[in-house]
Amino acid sequence: MEDYKVSVIVAAYNIQDYIVKCLESIANQTYKNLEVIVVDDGSSDNTGKLADEFAEKDNRFIVIHKENGGVSSARNKGIDVASGDFIGFVDGDDTIENDMYEMLVNNAIKYDADISHCGYKLIENGKEILMYGTGKIIIQNRKKGVLDLMDGTLIEPGIWNKIFRKEIVGDTRLDENLKINEDLYFNILLFDKASNSVFEDKTKYNYIKRENSATTSSLNNIRRITDPLKVCQMIINLYKQDTEIYPYAKKMQIERNINIYNLLTLEKKIELKRLKKQIREYIKLNKNQVRSSSVITKKTRLMMHGILYIGFIYDLIYRLYFNKKYN
Repeated sequence: MEDYKVSVIVAAYNIQDYIVKCLESIANQTYKNLEVIVVDDGSSDNTGKLADEFAEKDNRFIVIHKENGGVSSARNKGIDVASGDFIGFVDGDDTIENDMYEMLVNNAIKYDADISHCGYKLIENGKEILMYGTGKIIIQNRKKGVLDLMDGTLIEPGIWNKIFRKEIVGDTRLDENLKINEDLYFNILLFDKASNSVFEDKTKYNYIKRENSATTSSLNNIRRITDPLKVCQMIINLYKQDTEIYPYAKKMQIERNINIYNLLTLEKKIELKRLKKQIREYIKLNKNQVRSSSVITKKTRLMMHGILYIGFIYDLIYRLYFNKKYN
């Protein structure tokens, strides 16, 4: 059954060593009713040329060349021209298993789902880590889909392992002012609109972690700290009137602040130390909410108390823990 067209949007920027393999994995899908929109985001290498050559051989592929504006800008450009019944995304340096879209479309139709998504494999230095490959099928209504995204333990907040009905995407676009966690917020907006979603935990997307990619760059880019905090606040604002979801949004925000505080204990730059102090003040202001919340974990409560009452010792313990685990 291939009555439904899937528009696959591939954002590509300076990835000439990876783009052909990515496009081949899409071209070789068992589900053939595809429209593949490759958006060359102002590449200065041969990425655009290689994409053009690929499109000449397969008329399902079209290539758009634009000035560099970032991955959200590229994805939004793809959404603007997408004509499929479903919209999906693949990063131009990743690959997908050849039956991914067949599985996602079949599940979307079988379960009458606005969003269909799957697990993935993290590939780093040739080593594959399954996320998570349990084979479970989980049906999500609006509330469960949003809460699963906020929890993040099973459901991936990226957009590349999913297809979305074009109707629920509508005029929703990625926030081009965000560089980090923009996909989480986009997902939240769409899961909030979805009546029904289906997740099958089979690892069909291959997320390839490279040196020097945006996701592996260090904390020297302060937006890797400030953007996630901004996204948490945007989500808080979205659900401040929703008594069911708001406590979980607040839980996510508090946990994100604590996690970033932990990372900042490893940094020595003055501006990052100032930010660490600001995060500690946020935790202090929210300590009563942490104590009274029924959804905050015991681990989070313990970390909060450590940060507020034995800060120097807490920082020392975290540094020792980090060095032992990663060095």
